[in-house]
Amino acid sequence: MNNIFFDLDGTIINSEKGIMGALKYMYTKTDGFVPHDDDTLRAFIGPTLSESFKKYDNLDFDNPLSQERFKAFKEYYQEKGVFDYSVYDGVYEMMENLKSQDKEIFIATSKPEVEAKKIIDQLDMKKYIRHVFGATDDEKTRSLKADVISYGMRKTSVDLNSDNLVMVGDRSSDIIGAHQNDLKAIGVTYGFGNAEELSEAHSEWIVNSPLEVPEIFKK
Repeated sequence: MNNIFFDLDGTIINSEKGIMGALKYMYTKTDGFVPHDDDTLRAFIGPTLSESFKKYDNLDFDNPLSQERFKAFKEYYQEKGVFDYSVYDGVYEMMENLKSQDKEIFIATSKPEVEAKKIIDQLDMKKYIRHVFGATDDEKTRSLKADVISYGMRKTSVDLNSDNLVMVGDRSSDIIGAHQNDLKAIGVTYGFGNAEELSEAHSEWIVNSPLEVPEIFKK
């Protein structure tokens, strides 16, 4: 496996503060109150808003209320939340280690691609990452992790296939998206998912820190 797709939120960066702030702003603006506790709101981090609206609010994404919420979320997040994150300890060392093994590194995130690229620029990670692949701004034509992975595999000039590519992520959506593209996956427990969620999604490997990821490729 010479090529690696990394999720962004919960795998490279801890974006909890910015996303939680955006969710609370969104619900307060559209509903007048926040209908979920913090533990439920944290479960929104990783999957798309459309998936979370369906799961936790029983709302389809084409519902007018969903669209109103989506607009409110973007209003806060693009202005404030997108900059409110931290990098997990060990991530830069992980990148250095993987590059020393001549691995090609990509980002595959359900975050809109424009926002993801801004974050990678801010983190000075372009020297490690060949391409950033993300969702469309409207989360309609390309938002599910499987779709983002498929898009990335088609778009890059690197020959990517199930024999030379692996996905790394913290949520079951990352693992399921990888498997839907016939890829193996590495689940990480230091993000927003946990070992039980990743195991139930049949992640081929599960690690507890960024520095454990390069060790898999040495075996």
